[in-house]
Amino acid sequence: MRYFFEAINQLGAVTIGEHEAESEAAVIEYLQKRQLIPISIKPATAIISRGRSLMMFDRINALDRISLVRNLAVTTKAGLSIMESLAILAQDTTKPLLKNILLQIANNMQNGQPLWQSFQYYKKHFPPFFVGMIRAAETSGKLDATLEELTQYLTGEYNLVRKIKSAMAYPLILLVASCGVIVILIGFVLPRIEETFKRSQVALPIFTKIMLAISHAMRYSILLDSLVIIAIVVAIFLIRRNDAIKEVIAKLLFKLPVVNDLLKKIVLVRFARTLGSLLSSGLLITEALKLAADSVGNIYYRNAILKVNDDIMRGLPLSKALASSGKLFPHFFVSLVTVGEKTGTLENILKTFADFYDEEVDYTLKSLTTFLEPILLLVMGLIIGFIVLSILLPIYQFVGKFI
Repeated sequence: MRYFFEAINQLGAVTIGEHEAESEAAVIEYLQKRQLIPISIKPATAIISRGRSLMMFDRINALDRISLVRNLAVTTKAGLSIMESLAILAQDTTKPLLKNILLQIANNMQNGQPLWQSFQYYKKHFPPFFVGMIRAAETSGKLDATLEELTQYLTGEYNLVRKIKSAMAYPLILLVASCGVIVILIGFVLPRIEETFKRSQVALPIFTKIMLAISHAMRYSILLDSLVIIAIVVAIFLIRRNDAIKEVIAKLLFKLPVVNDLLKKIVLVRFARTLGSLLSSGLLITEALKLAADSVGNIYYRNAILKVNDDIMRGLPLSKALASSGKLFPHFFVSLVTVGEKTGTLENILKTFADFYDEEVDYTLKSLTTFLEPILLLVMGLIIGFIVLSILLPIYQFVGKFI
């Protein structure tokens, strides 16, 4: 049976590896002959099967990646090898999935596999730009500096996403609460008083008839309601996987006031930050652009960036390729890229632009929420008012009969 082991030598250095043996006792004997003190010995089959099952139900989030890269940067800068760093982090982490991945990566490196290839195997948890920066760092020999660069990038991206979620939290809560009130009124309140309307023989207003028809449709069949919900979920899933539909939606969003400005700024922040970080790690501009295109989160810009990459491969400088993309990249951004190309400080200028536009995203988000809140309140108020009116009008007519 094959066993994975962790052991330390007399100097305290950690060794991770595997050994074919009949039992754990045989592995201990094998380690003792090599003057190694065992820390952990586990059957390989158990680790692999556990890893697979964990990857099905667990995930590594942005904070996990930030913590991992930051700790790797600190330990490698302190003089530890990447193998020793991985072993220490694997012991310290409390997340079983991450622990299993780190042990597998350490074992792969023990067998001669580069670090970036091991991360690439777990592409579900580590995106392409992450793997690309590690690969560039190993090729250039600047792993510790690149890990610090990657930490800054991941932190900036996490803060950007958190800003967007925080800004949109109140409008979403307002929308969900309003929809809940509407469902309660149509699904529960109207059915309770429908019989009263029938017994009163009052001529129902058109508002009430519309609401009753919607109420009947909602209560017609739980199975039908479930099928509608499933159909909506499937449609959303298919839309997310269909590039043509995503591009159409992106174009529509870019035509909306305020939203258009916000989306452009978010994409430009991601593009500038990603491209600057990738270039700093030593990647070629063509490779960096491909990875940056996958990181912007907008298919409209993704296609534009890939076209820019094609133009560069045909001999155009980056600034002219960006300028040929129409209004997607503002003149200010293109001018800064031109300066960066002339002075040889392109990556630094891109990062400076990302930091500057990050603040612009804050202002635009505040403007968007200020713009959305009264509109949502007005629309939901009108809908709820329409429903309430459809309930109250027949009641007033019924009471009017006896006055």
